[in-house]
Amino acid sequence: GRPPRAIAAEVLRYADLADLCSMVEISGPGFVNLTVADEALAGLVCTLATSPRLGVPVAASPETVVVDYSAPNVAKEMHVGHLRSTVIGDAAARLLEWLGHRVLRANHLGDWGTPFGMLIEHLVDLGEAEAAQGLSMGDLDSFYKAARAKFDAGEAFRERSRRRVVALQGGDEATLRLWRLLVELSARHFLTVYDLLDVTLTERDFHGESSYNDLLGPVAEDLDRLGLLRESEGAACVFPPGSVGRDGAPLPLIVRKSDGGYGYPATDLAAIRHRTGTLG
Repeated sequence: GRPPRAIAAEVLRYADLADLCSMVEISGPGFVNLTVADEALAGLVCTLATSPRLGVPVAASPETVVVDYSAPNVAKEMHVGHLRSTVIGDAAARLLEWLGHRVLRANHLGDWGTPFGMLIEHLVDLGEAEAAQGLSMGDLDSFYKAARAKFDAGEAFRERSRRRVVALQGGDEATLRLWRLLVELSARHFLTVYDLLDVTLTERDFHGESSYNDLLGPVAEDLDRLGLLRESEGAACVFPPGSVGRDGAPLPLIVRKSDGGYGYPATDLAAIRHRTGTLG
């Protein structure tokens, strides 16, 4: 119930600031303004400057930290959403390394799954040489949009795309060769962008969805063994408790689709298992 300026004045009567501040004043309705003295600031800066670690101690108990950042999709342009996560992710990775932690950078590329049937079939239609020339010039967006337009427009192309996804996930070597070409050309474009941004991501940090492919079967088997896998319209699904759609009906995670291909939830579960079990 007292005037704020009166309280501020009483605070300053008890504050011992002579060795820290060159000026102390009460301002406006009761703000306390402190001006740090040059000598105090110089002393603190000199202490930091003579420390090889700038006064930052190493963590007493270093941990293994996975930093997920960027995660662009193969054959698609990077956009402002990727910029934000790349800059914040790199800041976090540099800071954690300076503190002495073991940092694992994870660039979870979208390099697997349903869109690749469509993209590979479009590459086949164009011819490898023409597709490679366009993609090597960084024209990823046009390539993706053209493939998408063909997928939306024709049932024959859609059916070819679906069969190609199954072949890709089944390890068909001819399909894998075309897939590798798409991934390699896209990765070159991503690395050019990272170099311009001066971030610490390298090709060694690219851990695409494809890297978890061999773990998808065991994940599905374990879910089944635990009694969590249920069939729904031909697909193998998990129904997490409390997960419902807008209509109030149970909302499933599609682990294995009716055509035998695996859904994103299977990849995410495999990635979590790899990080906790293998990377620690």
